[in-house]
Amino acid sequence: MTEAQKLKSINDALKKKFGEKKLVLGRGSADAQVVVVGEAPGTAEEKEGKPIAGDSAKILNRLLKTAGLKAHQVYVTNVLKYASGTTNAPSAKEVKSHALFLREEIRAINPRIVVTLGNLALNGIGLRQPLDNVHGRLISLGNHELFATFHPRQALDDPQVKTSLEADFVKLKGLLSSQR
Repeated sequence: MTEAQKLKSINDALKKKFGEKKLVLGRGSADAQVVVVGEAPGTAEEKEGKPIAGDSAKILNRLLKTAGLKAHQVYVTNVLKYASGTTNAPSAKEVKSHALFLREEIRAINPRIVVTLGNLALNGIGLRQPLDNVHGRLISLGNHELFATFHPRQALDDPQVKTSLEADFVKLKGLLSSQR
């Protein structure tokens, strides 16, 4: 089974389990060396049908360019595949119900590096560390490396986060160059 077929199978399982919700599924290259994991879709993501959309997507695309990547070279997904419907953070139960699908997506693609954007993405991938303790560092997670950083949405409101995010993607470029 090819990576694309595995992803289709995962997406079909997501639709079966969460079919009553408006799903925003991962997209991008099925053989990407980098998987970007966001948190959960918001209004812009639901409207565009993309895991990261609007101003956050513009920032992410600039950051990917900084790291020497083009948007079509990565696979982008979220921990949650639908908007949770509340202004509160998703519950631990919601995150857990999606974690298996996220792990399967990552396993199907088998990237070198998984970039998590924000605390929820970090927790959804299974690492229970505060983002401030691990951002900008490469952490071994079995078959791939984890690179945790902030969500681009946070950079819209906080200049310090924007600076840290940009520095993290410069580091990511160096890590990708050294692994080639």
